[in-house]
Amino acid sequence: MHKVMLVDDEGYARQGLRSMIDWEACGYEVCAEAEDGEEALRMIGEHAPDLVITDIRMPVLSGLELIRSVRGTGNHSVKFIIVSGYGDFSYAQQAIKFGVRDFILKPVDDGEMMEALQGLASQIEKDEQAGERSSRQSRKALESLLRGQSSGEELQRHGELLGLDPEGSCCYLILEANGILSFMGAEQPEQRAGELRLEIAGCAEQLGLTPRPCVLLEHKPGVYGLPVVLPSSSGLSAEEAADRLAERLRRRTGLLFTGYLGEQVEGLKQLKHGYRTALDAMQFKFAYPEKRTFGYGRLKGEELRRLEFEPAEYARLQEQIEDADPDKRNAGIEWIFDQFRSKRYTPDAVHNAVNRFVFGAIGTIRSLQGDEKELLSLDPILSWRDYPVSPCGLRELFRAFAEESSEMASRLRKSNAKGDIVKIKQYIDSRYNEDISLKSIAARFYMNPVYLGQLFKKNYGVYFNDYLLQLRVHNAKKLLRQTEMRVYEVARSVGFDNPDYFICKFEKVEGKSPTSYRNELLAKT
Repeated sequence: MHKVMLVDDEGYARQGLRSMIDWEACGYEVCAEAEDGEEALRMIGEHAPDLVITDIRMPVLSGLELIRSVRGTGNHSVKFIIVSGYGDFSYAQQAIKFGVRDFILKPVDDGEMMEALQGLASQIEKDEQAGERSSRQSRKALESLLRGQSSGEELQRHGELLGLDPEGSCCYLILEANGILSFMGAEQPEQRAGELRLEIAGCAEQLGLTPRPCVLLEHKPGVYGLPVVLPSSSGLSAEEAADRLAERLRRRTGLLFTGYLGEQVEGLKQLKHGYRTALDAMQFKFAYPEKRTFGYGRLKGEELRRLEFEPAEYARLQEQIEDADPDKRNAGIEWIFDQFRSKRYTPDAVHNAVNRFVFGAIGTIRSLQGDEKELLSLDPILSWRDYPVSPCGLRELFRAFAEESSEMASRLRKSNAKGDIVKIKQYIDSRYNEDISLKSIAARFYMNPVYLGQLFKKNYGVYFNDYLLQLRVHNAKKLLRQTEMRVYEVARSVGFDNPDYFICKFEKVEGKSPTSYRNELLAKT
């Protein structure tokens, strides 16, 4: 569907147009309305309509002044239909000069309007096809220049396609649209991507950074490149101009853009060098996380490092970021990213370090019989280099992964401990008559004795030593009732090597000696 904007200072006139025309049947959808030319001029930049239907007589900015202003910005693609109550030929003459296709008098006849709309729809489609062919040729020309494969007459032809002087000076600018995944959303990502490309090209044209139409390459999702030419009259450096472009795009899209500006070159034959140096500028992304535009000219000669954390340092940090305490975990993450900045890590070194910590956490989860695929934050942290992400954005992705993986490990430990404590109790119940202790059982089950004691008390409401004593006394009473074994034999049978110690403990639990307990039973029979 082609997009159409209605411009008229009379609301009922706009409403009449909306209701009387079957826009969908004509191949259109009304994307916006404006009540004067000044508002319409702003909204054309925002909505990029294919067609504007406008009245001539309006306050602030008339219909003809609106058309003149739009054409003055270099926008020759949008079509115009003028609707007016004045049949003055002079208006029609001026409208034709600005490329207006139809001049319709009020009151509007719906048949006449629909005929005009259908005719324009065919023209819009032809123009779009021609524009796409030209755009493809221009992109191929730029790709050839970036590969350094153009020379001689080809340079001249490529310059004409790109609107660039083959011998003039220019820079190559790479833009990263950080956070593009959230911008694209789950629905119609291709359409959103196309809208973003149009925004970048439109803003670059409006700021005079590039010839019209702007030729934009998508190097990978969310990473765009374009040749930049600044007129000397602008008074701006290339970095200042790139900053302005990034800020304007941020306001219009809500995305945080980072620019990487290659070295200025003389002539299109050297554009490959400009592109390569823009890629070199991208290496400084984590060394200067606060910067929004990286100019190679200012960074040239500065040293970057491809470092790794020392084994002991890595082990300390791994333990810290897996800690259940959020403050300790966050402190470790902040320290890691501060190291990336202060020691000037390259993106490859950052990638290796982050992956090392991530796979360390995965190893912990697997050792606890967990499945790391259940982590929602796993794919984003493993694939962060596939899409643009700022240093701050990467830190938050890493923080989310560290928090989620730490919580999963904690749950697994608790779950495993619950299973272990059942096994431990079963072990005690079957080996109570042996020489067992909290320390020996903890060693057998690879646990800390203090932690095991706390875990046993938490699950069974009694300390380990008290439980073992109660269990032994319970079984001693059973032997005293059911056998004629002597007291020292009973003591040995339930795990006491010293009969006197057994008698002492039995009295503590039952309030009487083993002999008294047996005698009382015999007296009742």
